[in-house]
Amino acid sequence: MCSIICKKWLSQNGNKSLSWVKYVRYLSDKRKFYEEARICHSDGGFEINLDNRKLRTPIGKVVKVPNEGLAHAVSVEWNQQTDVIKSQLMPLTALCYEAMDSSFNRNSDVLAASVLKFLHTDTVLFHMEEPADLGQLQKEKWSKLVDWFSQRHSVNIKNTTGFGKPSISPNTIPILTNYLKSFNMWSLVGIEKMVNTMKSVIVSLSLIDRHVTVEEAVSLSRLEQEFQISEWGNVEWYHDVELSETRMKVAACALFVQLCSEESSIRYLNRATKLS
Repeated sequence: MCSIICKKWLSQNGNKSLSWVKYVRYLSDKRKFYEEARICHSDGGFEINLDNRKLRTPIGKVVKVPNEGLAHAVSVEWNQQTDVIKSQLMPLTALCYEAMDSSFNRNSDVLAASVLKFLHTDTVLFHMEEPADLGQLQKEKWSKLVDWFSQRHSVNIKNTTGFGKPSISPNTIPILTNYLKSFNMWSLVGIEKMVNTMKSVIVSLSLIDRHVTVEEAVSLSRLEQEFQISEWGNVEWYHDVELSETRMKVAACALFVQLCSEESSIRYLNRATKLS
């Protein structure tokens, strides 16, 4: 069944890079075709088996993740599916697909550049003059974070108001490029997806450094929207769903980066082992 789906997608779209949206639209609401997802060790990595089938990307490549922790996390997503495969509830799987696909045509320089292109339009660097309450809120919430970020990376970044450009010191891009390249390719894919979701390099890297929590990061990236909600009210079944979805994606990216940035393994205890 899985191979049939992959072949059909290929016949319609060709061998191209998949975005998260394309993957979700293509695979959503497909009937579940397996009983259980398990992991197995394979050539220095870990694969996920759906019964006796290997999990493959939509273009047919076997998914091989770098460590056991990530493999278990992906298998949990597949084991939580019921009668219908809902890929929008499997963000870690989608990130694995992206990482597998990126390994063919992008290197760390390309991924770092893709992340840093958002810096000059970073959400937290553009403050509003009107209404005054919103401007004050942005100053209280965003300026403190920008100051911490500048000190953390030894750069000089200042916000702007209105339609002006933010002030970013010339050494910022080289320093942040080197910092991003200290991560491996899989981690960079997670960082790129996080930045795309929140439209902020500063908030995303602050979350990676654990300076803010997922909830705080999402709130900072949605500050203007949350201000408008407080003023005009919440649109039922829209704002709440959007907030939950954003938190899910950002949390998945943060977990993905953490799992891909560390060497981890899970050791099982023999039932006969006596614990002292």
